[in-house]
Amino acid sequence: MEEIKVGFDILKSLRIRARGINFIACPTCSRQEFDVIGTVNALEQRLEDIITPMDVSIIGCVVNGPGEALVSTLGVTGGNKKSGLYEDGVRKDRLDNDDMIAQLESRIRAKASQLDEARRIDVLQVEK
Repeated sequence: MEEIKVGFDILKSLRIRARGINFIACPTCSRQEFDVIGTVNALEQRLEDIITPMDVSIIGCVVNGPGEALVSTLGVTGGNKKSGLYEDGVRKDRLDNDDMIAQLESRIRAKASQLDEARRIDVLQVEK
């Protein structure tokens, strides 16, 4: 089963087939304000059931985070104790770094539902 997941990840990274969340994470440096790699790993495990295509950027600092968040469905930019949350390129909220994983999981699931509903409505309109 791991081979199938890796295959989908390769296709997703090449933009050949979009299925699930494409996580974009920084390689981490001394500027990171939270555990970027741990956050991404936890979210990948918690959200592996999501098949809605979307880009989620998890960047550990405010130097590179805002630029990446501008082109992501959802984006996080690390801050001191609280991090910025962007949705479709617009800053929407601040997340407490200590509870970020649970908050992000909730936001990502809500966004996936919203995108799925929008696609369903588009399909219904085309069928009319």
